[in-house]
Amino acid sequence: MRITLAILITLFLAGCAVVRSQVAVFHELPVKTEPIKYAVMPLKEQEGSLEHKSYERLVKIELNKKGFVDASLADAEVIVFLDYGIDSGKEVISSYPIIGRTGTSSSYSSGMVSSYGGYATYSGTTYNRPTYGVVGSGARSDTVFSRFLRLDILDKSSLTDGKVTKLYEAKVTSAGASGQVAAVMPQMLKALFEEFPGKSGTTRQVDVPFQR
Repeated sequence: MRITLAILITLFLAGCAVVRSQVAVFHELPVKTEPIKYAVMPLKEQEGSLEHKSYERLVKIELNKKGFVDASLADAEVIVFLDYGIDSGKEVISSYPIIGRTGTSSSYSSGMVSSYGGYATYSGTTYNRPTYGVVGSGARSDTVFSRFLRLDILDKSSLTDGKVTKLYEAKVTSAGASGQVAAVMPQMLKALFEEFPGKSGTTRQVDVPFQR
């Protein structure tokens, strides 16, 4: 019964994995009574990328929830840039316990006594309650990938003067078994916007559920 319970717990945890992200934020966003109009622009190497367009849609959804207004480049007050990437992974060796039977905690007998004249006989069965625990350890090798996401918000008016005035910058990092940044981008973006814009100069850890 205990082994069955352990298997069920393992399966439950496997289906309820999380993407754990570290979110570092710095910003000088102005306090405004009116919504800030924004436009998302790709970096030069992202132009025409369908992957970037997919992430851009996610960013717009989150910004709109925070009271920003999607606008054309001509009408925008701020420009949003998005960068992302993943490394080739590194091998990580870890150990795990092996669970097995370690002994007997108690025993009890059950049976029947029969008497014939001046004699008696007993017929029964003895049951042992086994105990389980760690009986050894094993080792496994996994490939862990490091992912990153950067989001910058620039004052559009400063670009006309040839200067760059950054109003917001954030970096999100995570590590895990998924070798595709697209698989975890929704979770990393949710981690970023959970407390947007957040307290400047801080780093926070955010866990977002991830369905395998």
